[in-house]
Amino acid sequence: MPQTTTPTDVEAMLANLARSASRSPEAYLASARATLVRLLAQPDLLDPSRLVGRGPGLSRNLLFGTEAISVWAMVWEPGTVTPVHDHHCSCCFGLLRGSLRETWYRPISETHAVATMDAVREPGFVACMMPTGPNLHRIANDGPEAAVSIHVYGYDHRAQDSSIHRTYAVAAG
Repeated sequence: MPQTTTPTDVEAMLANLARSASRSPEAYLASARATLVRLLAQPDLLDPSRLVGRGPGLSRNLLFGTEAISVWAMVWEPGTVTPVHDHHCSCCFGLLRGSLRETWYRPISETHAVATMDAVREPGFVACMMPTGPNLHRIANDGPEAAVSIHVYGYDHRAQDSSIHRTYAVAAG
């Protein structure tokens, strides 16, 4: 008989992830990665109404939040592009559906950066990083359909509007 997972189970899994934020950075990132892998493998665990965009551009839908972490479903409509940015907190994300282009950058000043790497992320991809930086990147949906990613950030969504620390202009490189 298959075991079912309830919203309470998902809440408990995310609460356990929040508790892991007080452990070592390596243990926390391992927990965040494992949580994302589980959510991506079982998307039916997530409330489907939180995986839908609310208009053009990027829709951020809060899935879970405490003083230690914020977990978001991000819906990227075609053509959506973030600025080049870094984060003031840990940042982990996994791609649930669609594809996203992630471009990494190297800062050349306090305001400008040059591209260093470009990759298309497909469903199941997971990445985690601490804000030891510089960890500059830009994410774009240059595909024909909406993409959905799940993000785990190490910040309290009630105290800060965003995980973004600073944005950069792209310099020719």
